[in-house]
Amino acid sequence: MNKSRGRPAGGTSDGRERLLAAARELFAVHGYDGTTLRMLGARAGCDPALVAYHFGSKKGLFAQAMALTLGPSAVLEKALEGDPATLAERLAAYVIQAWDRPEVGASLTELVRTAMTHPEVLRAFREYVEAEILGRLVEYLGGGPAATEQATALVTVVIGIVFGRYVLGIEPLSTMSPQRYRHALRPMLRTLGA
Repeated sequence: MNKSRGRPAGGTSDGRERLLAAARELFAVHGYDGTTLRMLGARAGCDPALVAYHFGSKKGLFAQAMALTLGPSAVLEKALEGDPATLAERLAAYVIQAWDRPEVGASLTELVRTAMTHPEVLRAFREYVEAEILGRLVEYLGGGPAATEQATALVTVVIGIVFGRYVLGIEPLSTMSPQRYRHALRPMLRTLGA
């Protein structure tokens, strides 16, 4: 079989935009887990392989469909590069770095706020976090009950950082410099090391 490179056969120049529109609709109705590549392709009227071509993966499409400039799984992948013992500190640093960027933080905060008022968006986002963040952390930490507990603690801390500093804007968290905030979190984060 001779496979050619480039855009999959049957793809059109507006396939990317149609996939984004289909994804927003399908993720809201069926959630992250319940939305398949075939469903996305059928709704968009294009080859499901265009998801990989335009977005890299289903999680990349979800991130863009939910108006994320930098998807949470991209932040996690950067944090996973290094010693598991310092994962919590790296993860907190990358989360703060990403959310402090105005073009990223604004879209992520809007997604969280939208999710809090729209159950279908909340369900899709929760499934995404469970599959692509929590699941990936458990895998990185070696699997099993201990890894699940440690990954759960890490996700809980990240959620606390996001809500305290960015969504609720609690003082002094919201106005601390990123360096000072990371320094304040360091003792607690060290207890979460592998």
